[in-house]
Amino acid sequence: KTNQSIMILTSLSAILLALLCEVHADVYMHNPRGSNDRNCERNVNRDNGNRLFNSQNNNKGGYACPRAVGGESVQNEMGQASFTATDVTTGTTTTFTQSKRLYYYSGSIVPIEWTNQHGCGGNSKVTCEIVLQYACEDTLDPKIDDFWPWVTNKAEVGTTYRGKQHFRDNSNPAASNIAAPRDGVPTDANDAATDTINNDEASAIPNTPTTRRYGMQENFDYYTLCQQTQRNKGLYTADQQVNRNDRRGTRQNPNGDRHGFECPEERDYYPWWAPSPWIDVAVLTDSGGDSVCYKSTPMCTKRCEYYMNNTMNWNKKGYCDVDHSNAASTVATKTNSNAWRSNSWYNNRAACETAGFVWYEISHADNLVLSNTSFVCAHTNFARVNQLGNAFSDTVVSQDSGSTTKVTDKVVQGVNANRFQWTVPHIPTIKTVPATNYFTDMNSSYMSCVLRLRYNISSADFQQWPIEAVSAGTARMVDHLNNSKTADDPNTPLTQDPYVYIGPGDNANVGSQFVSLAVNTNQYGRTFQDRSYVFSIKSLPTGDVAASNMHDTPAVDYKSMAANLKAGGKIYNVNVRGKRGNIVQVYPSVEYDFVPNELALSTSDMVHFQWTGSDYNPRRGCNDAEGGPPDANTFNTAANADQNSRADRSNVVFMNHMANNVPRDYLGYDHTDTSLPFASQKSLSNQTILNFAPCAGKGTACYNTVTRLAYLNQQSDSGSLTLRAGAACLTEAQLNAIGNQDVAENHPLNCAKMNAKPFPYFDGGLMTFTKTGYFPYYSSRNNNFSNRQQIGVICVGKGCKVDNSTGVLQDANPEVSGAQIVRSSTSTCFTTVNGQAGATANGATSCIVTNSAGQVISTPITVETYTIQQNDNDAQGSGNSKGCTILSLNLDSVNTVEKQVALAFILLGIGLFASWLAYFLYNRYQAHRLANGKFRSDTAWQSEVKKMNSKSRPVSGTFKSTNHGVKVSRNFKTNDGSRAASFTPGAGLGAETKAPPANRGAKSFSPKASAMI
Repeated sequence: KTNQSIMILTSLSAILLALLCEVHADVYMHNPRGSNDRNCERNVNRDNGNRLFNSQNNNKGGYACPRAVGGESVQNEMGQASFTATDVTTGTTTTFTQSKRLYYYSGSIVPIEWTNQHGCGGNSKVTCEIVLQYACEDTLDPKIDDFWPWVTNKAEVGTTYRGKQHFRDNSNPAASNIAAPRDGVPTDANDAATDTINNDEASAIPNTPTTRRYGMQENFDYYTLCQQTQRNKGLYTADQQVNRNDRRGTRQNPNGDRHGFECPEERDYYPWWAPSPWIDVAVLTDSGGDSVCYKSTPMCTKRCEYYMNNTMNWNKKGYCDVDHSNAASTVATKTNSNAWRSNSWYNNRAACETAGFVWYEISHADNLVLSNTSFVCAHTNFARVNQLGNAFSDTVVSQDSGSTTKVTDKVVQGVNANRFQWTVPHIPTIKTVPATNYFTDMNSSYMSCVLRLRYNISSADFQQWPIEAVSAGTARMVDHLNNSKTADDPNTPLTQDPYVYIGPGDNANVGSQFVSLAVNTNQYGRTFQDRSYVFSIKSLPTGDVAASNMHDTPAVDYKSMAANLKAGGKIYNVNVRGKRGNIVQVYPSVEYDFVPNELALSTSDMVHFQWTGSDYNPRRGCNDAEGGPPDANTFNTAANADQNSRADRSNVVFMNHMANNVPRDYLGYDHTDTSLPFASQKSLSNQTILNFAPCAGKGTACYNTVTRLAYLNQQSDSGSLTLRAGAACLTEAQLNAIGNQDVAENHPLNCAKMNAKPFPYFDGGLMTFTKTGYFPYYSSRNNNFSNRQQIGVICVGKGCKVDNSTGVLQDANPEVSGAQIVRSSTSTCFTTVNGQAGATANGATSCIVTNSAGQVISTPITVETYTIQQNDNDAQGSGNSKGCTILSLNLDSVNTVEKQVALAFILLGIGLFASWLAYFLYNRYQAHRLANGKFRSDTAWQSEVKKMNSKSRPVSGTFKSTNHGVKVSRNFKTNDGSRAASFTPGAGLGAETKAPPANRGAKSFSPKASAMI
């Protein structure tokens, strides 16, 4: 090509990861929580699919923002919740904060879990690639100068943001609001903060509550370069008309629609040929080998070698700019050029240097020390097509970081969704001298990170890989030479919705046989995506950390942790996936479960229990979800507790067997024995817990960890106590006295349901292991047998065995253990089988009733009864406000807001109809009365009638097309099925006709076709 702005797809510059077949192949990340471009909407469906990135997924997917309801005063962008406590005795106030953002220790293991719709992992129906990347503040809002391309206000010496981050709000050092990555913070409890950020510098700087509403991951500068730089015209675009000259226009996005500040060309192609802020974690490919491939691995597959040679982690990517080393250079030279203004800035070295500019090449390793195991290529999990479900257990991939113990041996895949065990990176060491030129504080930078997952699927209809990525003898890949130049150009391998002939026909008279294919060439090559909310990566503690009720943080035993790590142990994160609702309501997300839910560990390993959720889910109740707190949350009253709640909460309680649905005995004494002193209760409980807990050797520290996990520190959490003004958890007697099941279960002081925890985030801390054996656990709040199970198991020691037939780690099911049920109390029973309190199809109860003498009152039913179905609002809206709302047309059986609304509309309709009918009858009466009056006073018309009757009437002749004055203008079908032309008799066939003015409302017709009309 003589046009040097076109980059021909060769060697490093032309890389298509996926020319992907047309399917609705959504991908959803479940751990960490994938947003699917949501934020804080309470709806079943997301508000805005253009907010941060182009997911290409269904609107129903994704998890709501990980926060309690409210604006910055509740929780700011950094995840900090602020409190002011007042001592009632002295009147002194104390201000403190608690962190409510999920974090991972560097070097710990995080299970990245997702479901993909159209298969993967060597499935012969499709080929696929999974691309995992992360980015933190240092690359998403960089401080370094003369590394990334110059942009307005961050360029040569003297520009506003030289030597600074361009977007972090430093106007208030105390706040120093982070710009990127940021999720976006609602202004108040009624705001969802789901608007797409404006395409301007002012919106990117979070210096007002309005701009802090906007989420931002890639930044405004990055998108500006994307929209000004010429797109790669060497790419295969099939028969699509790409309507942008710049990098916003791709085959999959021909109009260049904006999704936050994501660059469409970078999104659709990997590895990309230009600089990107994303650091590669892994590529999982069908063309991967049996073993994982790292940079230093001597024998990898061709595809994995190709990725290693093209990741920006170590390999340089180029861009065109003014000369950074010339003191006379200014960014205006670029931004005032015709190439920049016409969205045709140079995308290759030759064109750049010919125009008198400088071609720069950079990699992340230029500034950061990235280990050889920071990026891995491996084989994908096998998954069947047309499902959002589990993957084959034998193909779980792990990033082992070169340790002596493999992650694969510890995290049991079993029957679970697709997983990749991510070894969280250590915060990189900066190579740049001085380091502060790159970023002021890398620990601060890694406090805000996001994870990105892309799912690319390919067909075998044509070749989509350069020669460096495939075996010898493979056909040449498609590129711009295969694009259609005109409509119906057969140059492209596939065209839009083509016809394919499959036979000559049954005989010569009926025509050939052909089929129509569903091929959308802008999707016949498709990338799907999901991203996490912002999380933190923290360095390991360097000393003991005491537990703090004020900050609601657990203790850290540094000596034990350091000793375990030195012995080869690892830290495994146990999180909670899923959201509030039943399996249909949450789909394509999932119900609650622990992830991973099966661990086989050594005594040197540790588990970090930690999870988050959201208080912005659709309202769910009626056995579809458990507990509160309510929305809105008053923290210490029953206000709003009669409505279904939205909140996610979880806890961890150990039990005897995974088949049980009750906890182990945590007490060691009879809780009804009021004579037992508190000190004795504490001692007996401590002893009882240490008899079964896996951390028993740690004594009181173990006891504190186990009870913290079970009760979430609700009685001592200073933040919770401040919000509820010191109110205590409700007692059993107080809960039973409420007299309304919904109110009792959603009451914000019902600690039995974890409702007194005002935020969905909880840090359970590190657990070390001193005992071997199986340790099953569950969430007492969410586990609801036959509705949903939230159960996990940790096995410690050499006795852990995985079932060879299923790949599952589990303890022995005792079927009937014979063990005595743990000490419990009977709560108030609410009879719901009669339907008076709502639907009866979902776990309705029938309570035993006794009289004053203690005798059971039972009256057998003698009539036929029917189950009353629940009005599940699964597909739209924000959920039913009342528990067990009835699906019924019988208004007498409905006792909800819906009944009142329905009655209001019915009565309104009746009223409007009655008003219209009265108006209509009145007008008819008035017209009739006036007419009668006129005719009674005016008799002239009678003489006129007599004159008319005295004349003979004309006889209608036979209708003919030659009758003058009759004009036919309607198209009609002839007997052979063809469409005849409109015509006017006497004017000739095909003559333009117009209906006579007096007959404009009449239909014209053809006399010859009258038999067919």
